[in-house]
Amino acid sequence: MATTKCISRTNHLSLQLQEIAARLKAWRQTRQPGQRIPEPLWAAAVRLARVHGLSPIATALKLSYYDLQRRVGPNHLRSKPAATGPAFVALPASPWNAGPGEPSTLEVQRGNGNRLTLRLAHATAKDLMPLLQLFLRQRP
Repeated sequence: MATTKCISRTNHLSLQLQEIAARLKAWRQTRQPGQRIPEPLWAAAVRLARVHGLSPIATALKLSYYDLQRRVGPNHLRSKPAATGPAFVALPASPWNAGPGEPSTLEVQRGNGNRLTLRLAHATAKDLMPLLQLFLRQRP
């Protein structure tokens, strides 16, 4: 089973990442004690980290996350997608008043089109907030 996971993981790596990982492995096998990673290898890792993120690249290349982060710099990381939805959702503190025997309905739609519809009898904002937070926190 572990072999399958390794092969599967390798298949998902980009060719660039595989090439740099092979270069780093070869360097590590022949390096002298105390020798630092060559700048061309760091530069290649930085380019990948700017596209794919620090953690996946540092892990795949077996580099120090913080050393890679320092080289990438704070302003050069891939940017997160801008939030298109509201940053704040106000809910009434008391239960919604639906007709007798009918559930209250709350519908929330994210900017990417994902929709959450809740139909609950006697629901309060306190009951719904954890569900809303989880839904709004998910990535598309």
